[in-house]
Amino acid sequence: MAHAAAVSPVRAEWSPASESPAWRELRRRELPGEGWTFVEATRTDRFEAAEYLRNPKAVDETVEMEAGVLIKRSGQSAWSSRVLPMRANCTQGRMEQKNAEGQWTPYPGRAGTAVKVRWICSLP
Repeated sequence: MAHAAAVSPVRAEWSPASESPAWRELRRRELPGEGWTFVEATRTDRFEAAEYLRNPKAVDETVEMEAGVLIKRSGQSAWSSRVLPMRANCTQGRMEQKNAEGQWTPYPGRAGTAVKVRWICSLP
C-alpha cells in the first residue's frame, strides 16, 4: 500500500460528467461485467464513442485499470466494444496501453489527456 500513498496526493482538476441513461443502457448491453466508471463520451462526424474504466489499482507511479470503449462509426448501425489493459502514468501525465508482448506503450493523447490522467491517479 505504500505505492498507493505515492499516487493519491495528486490533485485532480477534472472529473467526469454523469453517465446518461442512454449510455448506461448501452454499457450494460455491450461491456462485460460490472464496476465500470463512465469517463467521457465523444461525438464527431466520423464516430460516436464512450470511454469507461474499472478496477483502478496503484502500481508504483502508475494506476493500472481495464479501459472499456464503446464505439459506433458513421454509417454503421451496430456498436462495437473493446476492453483494454491500460494505465495512467502519473509522473509523465500520459496514458499507456499493454501490448501483446506485455509491454506498456504510449497511447495517443488528445486535448485534456493530462487532466484526465491526474483524475485517474487520484482514484485508488
